[in-house]
Amino acid sequence: MVFRSRSLKTKVLVYLILLLSIASLGFLFSATHTISDSKHQPDTSCNSACHVNDNSELASLVNAQIPTTREYNFIISRVLSSNPDGAVKSHIQVNNLMPGPTIRAHRGDTLVVHVNNNLNESTSIHFHGIRHYGTNSMDGVPGVTQCGIPPGHSFTYKFDLEQSGTFWWHSHSFSQRIDGMAGAMIVYDSNNDQYQFGRDYDDEAIVFIQDYYHQTGEQRLAYYLSRSAAGYEPVPENGLINGRGSENICPRIRSTADCDKQSDIRPYKFTMVRGKRYRLRIINAAAFAEFVFSLDSHLLTVIESDTNESEPLDVHYIPIATGQRYSAIITASNTSPSTVTMRAEMNTNCFNYHNPILDPEVRARVSLIDAKQPASFSSRVKRFLQPSNELSASLSWDDVLIPEQCIDLDPDQLKPVAGGLYAEKRVPEMTERIEIHTKTLKLERVNLAPFGFINRTSFKPAIGAPNLHVQLGFVNAARDTLAIPTVGGRMNTPVWGGDQLIAQVEMSKNRNSPTVIELVIHNPDESAHPFHLHGHDMYLLRTHSARAGLGPWKPKYIDSYRTENVLPRDTITVPRLGHAVVRFIADNPGFWAFHCHIMWHLRTGMMMQFAIGVDQLDRSIVTEEMLEQCKIERNFGERLLEELPGNEFREGMIPA
Repeated sequence: MVFRSRSLKTKVLVYLILLLSIASLGFLFSATHTISDSKHQPDTSCNSACHVNDNSELASLVNAQIPTTREYNFIISRVLSSNPDGAVKSHIQVNNLMPGPTIRAHRGDTLVVHVNNNLNESTSIHFHGIRHYGTNSMDGVPGVTQCGIPPGHSFTYKFDLEQSGTFWWHSHSFSQRIDGMAGAMIVYDSNNDQYQFGRDYDDEAIVFIQDYYHQTGEQRLAYYLSRSAAGYEPVPENGLINGRGSENICPRIRSTADCDKQSDIRPYKFTMVRGKRYRLRIINAAAFAEFVFSLDSHLLTVIESDTNESEPLDVHYIPIATGQRYSAIITASNTSPSTVTMRAEMNTNCFNYHNPILDPEVRARVSLIDAKQPASFSSRVKRFLQPSNELSASLSWDDVLIPEQCIDLDPDQLKPVAGGLYAEKRVPEMTERIEIHTKTLKLERVNLAPFGFINRTSFKPAIGAPNLHVQLGFVNAARDTLAIPTVGGRMNTPVWGGDQLIAQVEMSKNRNSPTVIELVIHNPDESAHPFHLHGHDMYLLRTHSARAGLGPWKPKYIDSYRTENVLPRDTITVPRLGHAVVRFIADNPGFWAFHCHIMWHLRTGMMMQFAIGVDQLDRSIVTEEMLEQCKIERNFGERLLEELPGNEFREGMIPA
């Protein structure tokens, strides 16, 4: 019996060695394939996409008391890759990363970002949610605050951080955000944040959500502007969490000529210790899609909307429009399976057609571990030999949330946190009301191509003459720039050039009685529009969507405004066939963009600006580097003129 027992152990040991040998051979084969096909093969050595959630210095950063300068170097380049789902595409990567590097800093720090443009087109960076008080020139909007950074050139963004919360950065040029030029940005404040690391939560994780297209943004834009698209915004092929798809998509694609079936695509993996509290910073960086976020078996306690802290709100699902951010605290379950699924599901009600390739639910893994009990050798071997993309170990919440429209998390439930900046404060009374009308129109004069309008203006800026520079007298748009073709065929805008809608706002010099704008946004479109205001936060007073016909704003609705305990935010959704009413305090001098954050609507002109207190601007905020880059843009002249749509795709062709 003893002999037989030893023999059995020997057999088990031999069996394990054999399995490990096979696994090792598989690894070597995989490595060999990676080397031979390195141009397209994704790097799975960091399945957790280390750079997105590198928390190694989080404690020291959060507790920093002395302001410092935090410096980043961004190298922008195009890379052909089969990341993140097997389909081969030309991406824009920052420092060879997609998403790009996570910016982390402390309130009071000075942020310096050196951008080196290795693209064959100009670029820019907008720091979404940062108000840039006193540094309007750093807002990163070509044609408004700067010219694009020319190919082969560099530019340095530098500004002080006066806010804390969850932000993100992205290109504001062309459709570069779609191709990967975006990343997370987190700013801490150990003195004033109501929710503190180490006290209210033990650790944190960034959840960077995107929709994903297999063609470049500009290729999809060309199709959208063709007659064949019928005005329907391009529907994505996939969704990503922290730059990873849920699986290799090649089997779902009819033509695999540009698809690498050998790519080892694995979902993003989070590792959490059971019983610990985690702050999830959820960012929707999509071009088009609204997502509904959830985590199996875990209650989400919402504590932040955009950058503003709120009273705890327990939910199972968080609907999040493009441009928006939420923070939610979860407690890693002690009773759930060892692997649970994180889900971000696109609201397909917002789409106009069905893309057969798309699985609207993108998934990530959350591995729950026990900190007190390290894994044994046998369990480590078992885990090593199991597939890494196990996503079926948990069940989603059984209450079904299928919104009929693209809508935000109920604003009535989001209350400013007690003791916070906005707690128990009444929304300030307005000093001026501005009404605007948004619309996507298909015009025969541009071959029925769809263009976005605000009050009959479809944004097209002057070449080499951003409005900030024109205001400060550095350039004369009417004299020094070429006239550009406008979508409506109108003359170029006097003073500013191009086709632009600019609301001039006189800023009060009395801080105790500031200028307050009430903005009424009419939306007769069939689709909702998530609108983002640069440089300011908005109080959402009212939204309305008509059941039938249109739902215009009327003066009688003033009595139904929500004016107490309103949590301000920088991105709000204006519902379809309806309207929204917001107020904001116009206390930040500069030219501030206001636009739909759906890329297809923004790229076709759904943008206006507020010129606030521009008589108080200082010429010193515009650097010599900026002026030189605008000269380069003006010298390109006619080569930068965009032709209006006319080239057609074949009838019925939908790129995939």
